[in-house]
Amino acid sequence: MYSKLKSLVGREPARLDETLIRSTIEGQVVLITGAAGSIGAELCRQIARFRPAAIVGFDVAESPLFEIDGEMRHAHSDVPFFAEIGNVQNPARLGEVFRRHRPSLVYHAAAYKHVPLMEENPFEAIENNIFGTHNVARAAIECGVASFILISSDKAVRPTSIMGATKRVSELLLQSLQNGGTQFIAVRFGNVLDSNGSVFPIFKKQIAAGGPVTVTHPDMRRYFMTIPEACQLVLQASAIGVGGQICVLDMGRPVKIVDLARNMIELAGLRPNVDIKIEFTGMRPGEKLYEELTSILDDTVPTDHENVRIFVGNRKPQFDIYAWLQSLQEISAARDSARLVAALKQMVIDYSPSAFLLAQIAEEQRSATSQTPPQTAGLDHTLQA
Repeated sequence: MYSKLKSLVGREPARLDETLIRSTIEGQVVLITGAAGSIGAELCRQIARFRPAAIVGFDVAESPLFEIDGEMRHAHSDVPFFAEIGNVQNPARLGEVFRRHRPSLVYHAAAYKHVPLMEENPFEAIENNIFGTHNVARAAIECGVASFILISSDKAVRPTSIMGATKRVSELLLQSLQNGGTQFIAVRFGNVLDSNGSVFPIFKKQIAAGGPVTVTHPDMRRYFMTIPEACQLVLQASAIGVGGQICVLDMGRPVKIVDLARNMIELAGLRPNVDIKIEFTGMRPGEKLYEELTSILDDTVPTDHENVRIFVGNRKPQFDIYAWLQSLQEISAARDSARLVAALKQMVIDYSPSAFLLAQIAEEQRSATSQTPPQTAGLDHTLQA
């Protein structure tokens, strides 16, 4: 199906400057967090082509990590691959792995990414996506890593979801850490065809089952790439970028999800709404109708590669980010959703909390109020006595 990318999303795959990528990776030890996920595993495969000294795959998911370990040892036996189980939320384990392998390049792909699920579990998103990123970044600094590349998202632009807000905070956090040592680069891109949880495999299953194919909204649009194309352009961006930058991958025009559904039905030799019905199910918590790769508050400049642009004039927090992180840890420990949203708004000024999350906060506050004993209860008891 990847060979039919143009049919699905209306453009040709991007072309790469492989010479530049090779000069960045060849002979280096490369560590990839989230190495067992869709993007992380493909990064392992793509990086192996450029003859690194070794690849370290770090992931908390045991079985998928076991699988990519076996694949890499078989398909790329000339490149040493080290499978390291661990959680980015565990600084001690990260320190062990970084000291053992001394990587020069880090690709940080580990993250919670499913928007509706993170709206329902905001503190887990904070702990993994923000504190986890901070832990990996600190380990990179302490071990003298040359370049750290964050896999970010178009959902970080004017975020309407917890997931998007955590990605934007991660970008700002890395910019604040840039001090002339480790180069921190963030790379934003949109939806990836056939990644875990994307509409592509969902539609394939629905078509194979005879339908219906479910689309949230008739006007829902997204940017799309294949997994290999996205990972290749991440490598391209990491070779182009310098410390403190946010790179954005140019993915052409956004595609209507309903058009993607129709194209996939037709590629299967079937007729939309005749052989396979298309049903609209409604937008999910935290979703936008249109994702953005840039915002009106940010400008980009071109690079030597036509598919990679770089933001200029990025806004950095004008306050102590470490004090903010400490406050966020206290809020997370207290599981205080209202204070969490306020803290995120302080850091990400264009964050707009979803109606779902605001309703959840209101319900928590009503529940807390109803469980609080009346202040006169003790007085009434005394009077009765």
